[in-house]
Amino acid sequence: MLKQSTVLRSLLTLGVGWFLFTGAQAKGSEMFVCTNSEGVRTYQNSDGGNGCVPLNLNPITVVPVPKSSPPLTAGSGRSAAAYDNRSSSDFNAKDDRMKILQEELRIEESKLKSLKDEYKSGQPDRLGSERNYQKYLDRVGRLEQEIMVTNDNIEILKTELIRLAE
Repeated sequence: MLKQSTVLRSLLTLGVGWFLFTGAQAKGSEMFVCTNSEGVRTYQNSDGGNGCVPLNLNPITVVPVPKSSPPLTAGSGRSAAAYDNRSSSDFNAKDDRMKILQEELRIEESKLKSLKDEYKSGQPDRLGSERNYQKYLDRVGRLEQEIMVTNDNIEILKTELIRLAE
């Protein structure tokens, strides 16, 4: 209970200090941080004497977000011009990316085939180290999870390949 009241008092002091600080900044006056004999800090807009020091804060700089250009559409002349101005390195990069994705797809499909072979429609062979039936069930569960993840990966790779082909 003592800890909650200390936290609550600190938050209240901080909130009042922030209120005084923002009000003082608006008026252009100076803020002071005062510490009493018990070590409790307070914030005020006037010098309270012993234990008070001026609070010097740099002003906050706000930078607006630049406006983005309008999106390119298939029918706009700008997108056709941008397409025509692409260098051969852009096409090579796209081809390289497609080759990498196709290789990843081949690997994932191979992995899925081996997982399904091991899974055997939910009845995989029991291993010698699985004398405890729960270990067997855990492995079956992991196989099911790996098959789901691999299927998801294959779908993502196919979607990305279709997007690159456009």
